[in-house]
Amino acid sequence: MSCPKCNAPIPDGSAFCNKCGASLNPAAALTAPAGDARTEPEQELWKGRFSGKSQGHWWVLWFLLLPILVFCWFKLPEDIRKGPYAKWAFVAAAVIPLLCILWSFLIEKLSTRYRLTTHRLFKDTGILSRHHNEIELVRVDDIAVRQNVIQRIFNVGVVTVIAPHDQTEPRLELVGIENPIEVKEMIRTHVRRRRQGSLNVENI
Repeated sequence: MSCPKCNAPIPDGSAFCNKCGASLNPAAALTAPAGDARTEPEQELWKGRFSGKSQGHWWVLWFLLLPILVFCWFKLPEDIRKGPYAKWAFVAAAVIPLLCILWSFLIEKLSTRYRLTTHRLFKDTGILSRHHNEIELVRVDDIAVRQNVIQRIFNVGVVTVIAPHDQTEPRLELVGIENPIEVKEMIRTHVRRRRQGSLNVENI
């Protein structure tokens, strides 16, 4: 089937167009009361990507590793320190963890994008190829936030959205999100709004 508004191809049984957000259930729109959440046009509320602040605990561990390596270096016998491979081994021990942290940050930053609208939550992953997933807010059952100690200091964390009736991704995680509590409350508010609108239509 195709969208009656923009003619974009959409899966059969869809309630909204994936491209323009138009409602595909005109009968429900006509019978719904004014101000109902189901009749409101889809609007973007928030965009997010992975924040490097969420790796704060790894940076703390790396900075703790450096003095330990220096201490171990001076504790080694002098003949070992003067060996051809000792210096390179200690440099590798300091640099490889740093490169791993930076590589992880770049992959997460470039490959994952999140977007919240008044109707749906989107997650796009991939760099060269792209995987697009979405959850209708009306299907969301629970939302949780997970933070470690360092992430709480920097106000970042993981927002977990649970939608058991979504066959593609019933547990969608928004990783490395800044202000995760605010994002959680924003999602929760619009989930309740969408559900209230659905209940009003069903009662009619």
